[in-house]
Amino acid sequence: MLQSFIDACPGLHFVTSPEGVITMANQAAARAFGEEGAEGRSLWETVHPEDRGYFRALWARMPEDGEALSAVSRLRGTDGQYQAYTFSARRVKEGPGIHAVLLPAAPAAPAAVPRPEDPAVILRHILDSLEIAAWIVYPDGSCTFHDGKSADTSGLGRHFLVGKNLLALYESDPTIKENLQAGLRGEARHYIADAHDMLWENWFSPIKDARGEVVAALGVTLDKSDSKRSMQELQNKLHLIDRQQEVIRNLETPIIEVWDHVITLPMVGIVDSARAARVMDDLLTAVSRQNARYAILDLTGVEIVDTATAAHILSLVSAIRLLGAEGIITGIRPTVAQTVVSLGLDLSRVTTCANLREGLRLCIRRMQAQAKGGTSVGAPG
Repeated sequence: MLQSFIDACPGLHFVTSPEGVITMANQAAARAFGEEGAEGRSLWETVHPEDRGYFRALWARMPEDGEALSAVSRLRGTDGQYQAYTFSARRVKEGPGIHAVLLPAAPAAPAAVPRPEDPAVILRHILDSLEIAAWIVYPDGSCTFHDGKSADTSGLGRHFLVGKNLLALYESDPTIKENLQAGLRGEARHYIADAHDMLWENWFSPIKDARGEVVAALGVTLDKSDSKRSMQELQNKLHLIDRQQEVIRNLETPIIEVWDHVITLPMVGIVDSARAARVMDDLLTAVSRQNARYAILDLTGVEIVDTATAAHILSLVSAIRLLGAEGIITGIRPTVAQTVVSLGLDLSRVTTCANLREGLRLCIRRMQAQAKGGTSVGAPG
């Protein structure tokens, strides 16, 4: 009796489960959709991919009180072409079935010339001129809209996400998936995530119907890849600077073992307080590590020292003595000697030599004398 009733109904009449499986169809529907409209097939298969998410979401939220919901969607006929249909669907009170009646949609009236303040014109201008993209996703994860300039500049292409299930696509990315699920639960989200070798800043906003139920969610993404590349370039430059500074530090304190238990530090250029402090750290470490008995600080290449630097050098000699070694200064230039004297610094306990060769000769002589059990002349008190 029910079959006879729906056969007599005008238009295309389907009866489906809440999941969209066809349980009954009238003859007009069978003629329009052929095997795809047969019992046991999914009505979703005939719906245009761009409309499928909305169509399924509508079926899933069909009221149980028998209230009808109406919309327009495109369905594929036996000729393989999509046609727009106006449909009205209602859940049957006596059971879980959903009755849907479809009528071919009337041809759209010629559109008026859009005005600049038309929201559609504004939206199109934003999507085409700014590095953003917008997309629509339904509660089941299906995406029906993806458009915007950044979709092109990223290499993905507009409509890249259309027809895909975003929950499945980003299953392995917990940040994106968690924010998608939160948005579909009704929460507004703002987050940044890497996807498709790009950095995206995302805003996620739920779309609700008149009853306050979430029917879909709108996502807006801003391409932040330029910022990411700039940050990476900055980090690379900082890393390069760190390596260059390390090389410079190694060059400015080239500690050389010139004889057994004798190390030397030739200094070149201007010695300021910061450099003198680094020299002290490196030289004391080398004295301890190499068990040196003599450390020669060669100032042949140094022309100028300031007050603080001269004090650092004398402190360095004293610190070497505390480690059980002797510090010897060689190659003091006349200008440096004048500075030290004018400052009134006490050099009475500092061993000095005219040049590095004389300093090394002194060290060798003293070590030979000590090996023979003699007393080294000029040894520190």
